[in-house]
Amino acid sequence: MGPFSVADLSGLDIAWRMRKAQAGQRDPRERYVDILDQLCERGRLGRKTGAGYYLHEPGKPAGKTSDAVVRDIIEQASARRGLERRTLSAQEIQRRALLAMVNEAALLMREGVASRASDIDVVLAQGYGFPRWSGGPVFWARQQDRVTLQADLQRLAASSGYGFELGDLSGLVS
Repeated sequence: MGPFSVADLSGLDIAWRMRKAQAGQRDPRERYVDILDQLCERGRLGRKTGAGYYLHEPGKPAGKTSDAVVRDIIEQASARRGLERRTLSAQEIQRRALLAMVNEAALLMREGVASRASDIDVVLAQGYGFPRWSGGPVFWARQQDRVTLQADLQRLAASSGYGFELGDLSGLVS
C-alpha cells in the first residue's frame, strides 16, 4: 500500500488539522504543498467520505481509482510553482529515492546516530524492508561514480528547496 492509500485509509483530515494548527509557525521560505488542503476543503477526507487522493467506490479495489478532480488540483499546483510536468522513468524515481536515503545516511553519520555507515544498511534491510539482496543504500552509493553521485545530490537539494540539508558523503563513500 502506497503513502496516498495509507493517508486515505487513516483520513486526510487528521494531518490537515495539524498543518492548519502549525501554519503560524511555518517558515515562509519552506516549500509548502497545498494539495492536501484543497482535497480536505472539498470534503475529500479519504475512505470515510468515499474520496480522498483516490475514489473509494464499493466493489472496487481501494487506492486504485484516481479522478479528474485530483489530477486538476495537482496540475494547478504544478503550474503555480512553474513546474513543467513530465513523465519520470522507473529508474529516475528509484534513483531519487536512493539519493534521498543516501543523503539521510550521511546526515545520520554526521550526527553520530550510526557509528558505521554499513550499520545503516543493516537497519534498513532488517527493520524497514529494504531489499537485502541489493545491499542497502550505502552499499548502492559506494557502487556509484562519486562525482556523479555528488552532482545528483546537489540537484536533489536544489529541487527540494529551502530547508534541505545536504549531507557529507565522505563518511559514507571513499
